[in-house]
Amino acid sequence: MSGQHETHGKRRKRNSTSPATAILAVLLVIAIGVIAWLLIQGGNEKPPDNPQPEQTEPVEKLTDGIDLPGYKWIPLTSGKLEQEQTFSNPPQNFCWIRASLRLEDGTVLWTSELIAPGESSAPVVLSQALEPGEYKNAILKYECFRMDDDLSPLNGGEVKLTLKVK
Repeated sequence: MSGQHETHGKRRKRNSTSPATAILAVLLVIAIGVIAWLLIQGGNEKPPDNPQPEQTEPVEKLTDGIDLPGYKWIPLTSGKLEQEQTFSNPPQNFCWIRASLRLEDGTVLWTSELIAPGESSAPVVLSQALEPGEYKNAILKYECFRMDDDLSPLNGGEVKLTLKVK
């Protein structure tokens, strides 16, 4: 036997993978892709628009002032009259509130019904659809009324804000 070497009874290993290993590798790649997608989506979650704080404890009513919610901006949808935005009357208030939304030039876009303490308005229905863009110096006007038969006017307020229309 010159120069040749034979081994009997032994098989040579091939460099190919078994079907089970290939399936596991594919599943691993899919799992990594799903996890990466979930992480990316979690980072892109849109924060709630103008979140309202939840009240879990009884609220003491104000007797010497009125709490009016402030906003820096309000999101609206372009080309639609019906919006998702609502406005609330904080539960500590002792009065009705009527809110209205106006453009800088005084155009009234919306006026609410009277809002009871601890309640929110119906969703905003605009008097005119808005084009996309930012409407700076818009005004959220609050009118306040006693909860009596005469609805006696109380102090109100105005909040300058930006309407972000998308």
